Amino acid sequence: MAGQGIFETLSADLAEIETRLASADPAERRVAIIELAESAEAAAQPMLIRALADPDADVRREAASGLDQFDGLETATALAGALLDPDADVAAAAASSLAELKSPGAAPPLLTLIVHERAEVRAAAWRGLRGLKVKPALAPAIEALKDVDPRVRREAVGVLAYLKNEAALPALIEAARDQDSDVRRAAISALAFAPGAVAAEAARGGLADEHWQVREAAAALSGKISIADAAPSLMLALDDAFWQVRGKAALALGKLASVEAIPALGALLSHSVSNLRKDAATALGDIRHPDALPFLDAVADDADPDVRKIARWSAHLIRSSAG
Repeated sequence: MAGQGIFETLSADLAEIETRLASADPAERRVAIIELAESAEAAAQPMLIRALADPDADVRREAASGLDQFDGLETATALAGALLDPDADVAAAAASSLAELKSPGAAPPLLTLIVHERAEVRAAAWRGLRGLKVKPALAPAIEALKDVDPRVRREAVGVLAYLKNEAALPALIEAARDQDSDVRRAAISALAFAPGAVAAEAARGGLADEHWQVREAAAALSGKISIADAAPSLMLALDDAFWQVRGKAALALGKLASVEAIPALGALLSHSVSNLRKDAATALGDIRHPDALPFLDAVADDADPDVRKIARWSAHLIRSSAG
C-alpha cells in the first residue's frame, strides 16, 4: 500500500507538470520540463518528446537534454529529429543526449543521418552510434574515414574503436596518418585492439608526431599493449615539452618494467607538476626494482599528499617483492 501511495503521488506530480506545459508562458514551460526530467520517471519520456515540438527554443533544448536518461528507438528517433532543429543549442543538446544511448535498437534513425548533407549532423550521428556497437555501422564507418570534415572522421574512428573489428585495421592505420591531429590521436588510441606489430608501428609513429596530444595517445598505447622495444622512444618522451606526454610515457615505462628508466623517472619526482610526480612514483612502483627506493624515499615530505601516498605504496611494493 505504501508503494502504491508513492506511485499515486508521483503520477499526480506528472499530471501537474503536464498542465504547466500547456502554459502560455515559455519560462513556466521550461521550468516544468526541467522538473519533468528530474523526476526520472518512465512516464516522462513521451512528455519530453512532445516538448521537442515546443515553439520556444529554450523549452526544446531542456527537453532534448532531459532525454539523455532514456534509451531505445523512440528516444533515438526523437533526438535524431532534434539534431535538425533550426536552433543550434537545441541541436547540440540533442547530440549530447544521443551520445548516451546504449541500446542497439536505437541505431536505425542514426544510420539514416550518417550521409546527411550537414557535417555537424553526420558527426553527431556517428557519435551516437559509438556506444551502440552495431555491425551495420562497420562498413559505413570505414567509408566515413574519407569524409571531408575532420569531425566526422574523428567520430567514425570512435565507432570503429568500439566495434574492434579487424576489417577496420587498414583504415585505422591510414587514419593514424590523417592530416587532422584529433583524427590521428583517436585512431592511435583505437588501435589498442590491433595485433601487437600493427599497434606498435602506430605507437612509434605517434611518439614522433608534431602534436602533443597525439604523442600522449601513442605513449598511452605503448603502455596498454606493452611494446617491448618501445622503451628507447618512451625514454625520449620523458623529456617532452608537455608534461602530459611525459606522464603517459612514465606510466608506460612502468608497465614495461623498464629498469633502465629508473634514474629518469626518479628525476621527474622533483618536477613542479604534481600529477607528473604521481605518474613517476606509480611507474617506479610498477617496475619494482630496489634502485628506485632512494628516489621514492626522497619524496617522503612532498608537498602533495597524494605524491607522498603513492611513493610510500610504491616503496612498499618494492620492498615486498625483494622480501
